[in-house]
Amino acid sequence: PHHVSTQLFSSKDEEEGTTKEKMNPVTKASWYAAEALGKLFAPSSSSQKASVDGTGKIDLTQPPSTLNEALERIKLDNDRSYFLSGQVDVQAYSPDCIFADPFVSFAGRDRFVDNLANLGSFITNYSAKMINYEVLKDGVQVQTKVMVKLELNLPWKPILAWPWG
Repeated sequence: PHHVSTQLFSSKDEEEGTTKEKMNPVTKASWYAAEALGKLFAPSSSSQKASVDGTGKIDLTQPPSTLNEALERIKLDNDRSYFLSGQVDVQAYSPDCIFADPFVSFAGRDRFVDNLANLGSFITNYSAKMINYEVLKDGVQVQTKVMVKLELNLPWKPILAWPWG
């Protein structure tokens, strides 16, 4: 099986592993509190569908069999805005894959997938437009930049928008 070791929304600092060191304690505590709240209010989990893309051409219960298939499946994930929709092709990512953004960096596909599922309860509407999609390091790293707009599930329905990546 071929997995792509993905670092999502990475910058040079995250690639060097300094995200945690630069994060102030309040930001770090807030992130972990949000993660804990997400787990507390998470909808019940459902099993992975055989085909998220609807074509039936890709068996998402199995890891990709080639590097090209892995890259295609990650591209399909990005086309689906998986980081907001929660519809992620779990098998496309290595179990010890590193996920990083400006707030936190951690290894572990399962933790990332759980966080994506939990995020859905906080978002009522979203859109995402791919600004940049690059395959780096001979195809083993994918770096993206996405324009994100979302509405939070709060009584006053705040709308947030920013380039992510």
